[in-house]
Amino acid sequence: MDEQATDRGGAGGAERVFYGWFIIAVLFFVSIIDGGFTYTFSTFLKPLTEEFGWSRAETATAFSLYLLIGGLVLPGWGWLVDHIGARRVFLLSAVIDGVALLFLSAVESLSSYYGWYLLLGVGLAGIGPMPVGKVVTQWFVAKRGLAMGIALVGASGGGLVLVPLCGFLIAEFSWRVAYQALAVLSLGLMFPLIWFFVVNTPEEKGLRALGQNGSAGPIEPDNTPDAPATRDWTLKEALFTSTFWLLGVAFCLGLMAAGAVYTHQVAFLQDIGQSLELAATLTGVSLGMSMVGRFAAGWVSEHFPRPHYILAGCLLMQAVGTGFLMYLDLLGAWSLALFIPLFGLGHGGMIVLWPLTVGHDFGRQAFGTIAGVLGTIGLSIGGASGPIIAGAIFDALGSYDWAFVGCIGLFIVGAGAALTAPELRADRPAFVPGLEPEP
Repeated sequence: MDEQATDRGGAGGAERVFYGWFIIAVLFFVSIIDGGFTYTFSTFLKPLTEEFGWSRAETATAFSLYLLIGGLVLPGWGWLVDHIGARRVFLLSAVIDGVALLFLSAVESLSSYYGWYLLLGVGLAGIGPMPVGKVVTQWFVAKRGLAMGIALVGASGGGLVLVPLCGFLIAEFSWRVAYQALAVLSLGLMFPLIWFFVVNTPEEKGLRALGQNGSAGPIEPDNTPDAPATRDWTLKEALFTSTFWLLGVAFCLGLMAAGAVYTHQVAFLQDIGQSLELAATLTGVSLGMSMVGRFAAGWVSEHFPRPHYILAGCLLMQAVGTGFLMYLDLLGAWSLALFIPLFGLGHGGMIVLWPLTVGHDFGRQAFGTIAGVLGTIGLSIGGASGPIIAGAIFDALGSYDWAFVGCIGLFIVGAGAALTAPELRADRPAFVPGLEPEP
C-alpha cells in the first residue's frame, strides 16, 4: 500500500478524501448549535429579570444549575460514548435539548425555569467537547490537534451568530420566540445532520484513523525522549496521577471565571449604557474571536507538544482581557478592542485543550470516561458556581468590579496549576494500589 493511501486512512486509496474530514465538518455545525445554546443565556438574563422581577443572582442560578448538572452527568455520557458510541449519544442529546428549549419558551415561574435548564444541561453535556473529542480521537492520530480545533471552533461560531440573533429576536418579538428558534435548530438541523453523517469509528467504514500505523491495530508507541504518553490509561490509573488533579484545578478555576464573565457580559454592557442589541453583538464578536482561539490552540498543539503550557497561556490571556473589560467605562472603546481578542482567544483555546489534554495524556480507550470526570470537576464545581457568585456580588454591591477582580485571580491560579502539571509518559505508569507497574 502506498504512502498516499495510508495518509488518507483508506484501503488502496479507495477514498479520494478521508471521510474523517466530513465528520469534522458535521461536528463543526453541531458545535455551532451547541455553543449557541450555552452562550445565548446572557441575552435572556436582563429581559427575564425585568419581566418576572427575579434578581440577577436568582436568574443566573438557572445557568449555574445547567452547568452543574452538565458536569455531573458527563461521566455517565462518557461511559455511554465509550460503550455505545458517540452517534447515539449525540442523537439522544439533540432530542433532549429540543424538548427542553420548547418548554423554556413557555415558563411562568422560577422553579420551572430551573427545571428546564437542568434538562437542557443534561442534553448539552452529550453534544459538547467530550463526545466531539471522542470522535476526533478515534478518527485522527495525525493532525488530531487541527481536527479538534476545526470541530470545536463551531461552538464559538454559535456565540458569534446566535447571541446577536437571540438579541434581535428578543428585541423585536420576545424571549419566548428566541427559545423556540433554538429548539427548531436542535430538532430540525442538528438531529438530521448527526443521523445521516456521523460515524463513530473509521473501522465502521472499513478505514483506519488518519496517521495510524497498520490496518486497524493499535498505534505503535513512540519511545523517543520527547514522546507523550501513547498507551491507553484507565480512569483508575488517571485518578492516581497529579497530572489529572492539577488539570482538574486548572479547568475548574478557568471555567468558574470564564462562566462568570460571559454569563454577565451582556448585562454589564447594558449597565454602562449599551443597548441590548449592541451589547449582544459585542458579546457575539468576543465569542466569535474565540473561534480563532479554538483553531489556533489546535494548530499550536501540532507544533508545540506541551498542551499544559498552552493551557496556562490561554488562562492568562483571559485574566488580562477581564481586566480591560472591568475598566471599559473608564478607558473607553480601545479597552473593549483589547478585551475581545484577549478573552476570546484565551477562552476558545481553553475549551479545545480539555479534550486535547485528555487524549495527549491518557490515550483513547477510556477517553470518554476520563474526559467526563474531568469535565465534572470543571463544570459542576467551577462553571456552575461562577455565574451565581458573580450575580450575588452584583446584587450585594451594585457593581461587577469585585466579581471581575476575583475572576482575574482565578485565571492566574489556574494557569499556575496547568504549568505545574507534569507530562505523563508511556514508560511511567500511574501508581495505583494493587496494580503492578508495567515493565
